[in-house]
Amino acid sequence: MSVAAWCRESLVEPLLSVLFPPRCVGCGDFEVHLCESCRATLVEAGRECCPRCGEPGPKPLVCGRCSACMTRELEYRSARSAFCHEGVARSLVSELKFGGQPVLGRLMADLARPAFRDFVASTAPPAEVFATWVPSHKSAKRERGYNQAEILARELASGPPLLSCAELVAKTAGTAHQKGLGRADRLSNLRGAFSPRPDIEKRISSSVIGSPRMGSSGLRHGKGRQGTGSVLRYSAIILVDDVYTTGATAAAVSSVLASHTGLPVHVFTFSRAVAPRGQGHD
Repeated sequence: MSVAAWCRESLVEPLLSVLFPPRCVGCGDFEVHLCESCRATLVEAGRECCPRCGEPGPKPLVCGRCSACMTRELEYRSARSAFCHEGVARSLVSELKFGGQPVLGRLMADLARPAFRDFVASTAPPAEVFATWVPSHKSAKRERGYNQAEILARELASGPPLLSCAELVAKTAGTAHQKGLGRADRLSNLRGAFSPRPDIEKRISSSVIGSPRMGSSGLRHGKGRQGTGSVLRYSAIILVDDVYTTGATAAAVSSVLASHTGLPVHVFTFSRAVAPRGQGHD
């Protein structure tokens, strides 16, 4: 944990909770960030979804593609979300991203963990999965003080299941706000905005089995013994973000990840904007 993160979690957030008691993002009641009544209104995206793009609904019977991705080539292997982007889920995403409440990231990760755990299990053994996040431009991160996708990714990767986690891609160009744009305009807006980290190959190429970061899962799924210096190759990347709208951001970052690591990329988000039945996303 960085010094800044430690100060925020150990000093700033406890102090703020005293000066400004938490309020439920759904109903506004004091003392909790999400009351039980509002928590119960969250709509799970569910396991019934397109195995390719993750669009909630009955699994497609034609070529494994739903109407939302029927005519598209995807840069990622699969996508899943924990909740539908409506009601309380929408409020949580908005307050985390724009409301200056990074503490919500831990709450959202806990809520999404069952779906995340199932998704990881469907991709590869946890010890072979590397988690990362959609990066923010330095100006946006400076303004907010954090990247909401990074908070979610690190909290989810802290386990269970325990995953290696680090930034692999940087957003090197500022872009116009995506809200209100269709998929084509979003793709155009993001073109050339993301670049691989200079040490991406070093970060993703290998990890020593039994290292403290990998924990016991590295021994269960690894191909060597603790202390032997055996090398474990990752076989999948999970890209974490707060919300999946049209998939343009996921596509742009996944393209960079896949082309510079040679690994399949799987996208996981806290929530997903669901297209009206019978229609795909713009």
